[in-house]
Amino acid sequence: MPVEIEDLGTADYAPVLDHMRALHAAVHLGTDPGRIVFVEHPPVYTAGRATAAHDRPAADVPIVDIERGGRITFHGPGQLVVYPIVRLPRRDVRDWLHRLERFGIEVARAFGLVAEASVDGTGVFVGGRKFASIGVHVKHWINLHGISLNVAMDLAPFHRVRPCGLAPDVMTDLSRAAGRTLGLPAVRAAARAAVSVFLDPDLRP
Repeated sequence: MPVEIEDLGTADYAPVLDHMRALHAAVHLGTDPGRIVFVEHPPVYTAGRATAAHDRPAADVPIVDIERGGRITFHGPGQLVVYPIVRLPRRDVRDWLHRLERFGIEVARAFGLVAEASVDGTGVFVGGRKFASIGVHVKHWINLHGISLNVAMDLAPFHRVRPCGLAPDVMTDLSRAAGRTLGLPAVRAAARAAVSVFLDPDLRP
């Protein structure tokens, strides 16, 4: 049974997190082959395991503690989040992070942008600024969480934290990088075309 893309449209973070965890359990039990979940979240901060107390903003936006690596970041309107809840094609976490980076690079390329991976596996940059953030939790060689692609966002919420431990000024989105407004439907289409990087065991990112 092939792995399918499940597009949730716009959905609150908490129920999507529950859904991801249930999918992860089903993949582990062998009752589901896994899915690649696309979603746009209403405003929310997610705090990975390395988030310190001083990283947390005094904000009216919800903050959700999760099991992924890394520190706090923001999800919100104008951002496409991609959660590949699948078995890793190789039992190699570094390879998996390279695949997530490759995915972000391929999406940027669809809009004429030359992107490059970060040095630490936590994101993808264009023109020296970060448009994609990566954070995962791998258990039983099955992925949980994924990559967020900033498409056309209000970047102000990033300035209330140090996103992934970085200075907030480093954040950008694909629209700013391209010099024109890009829509989520176009980026969803580019993301669909790039998901093979998550599944092909012979791929060398």
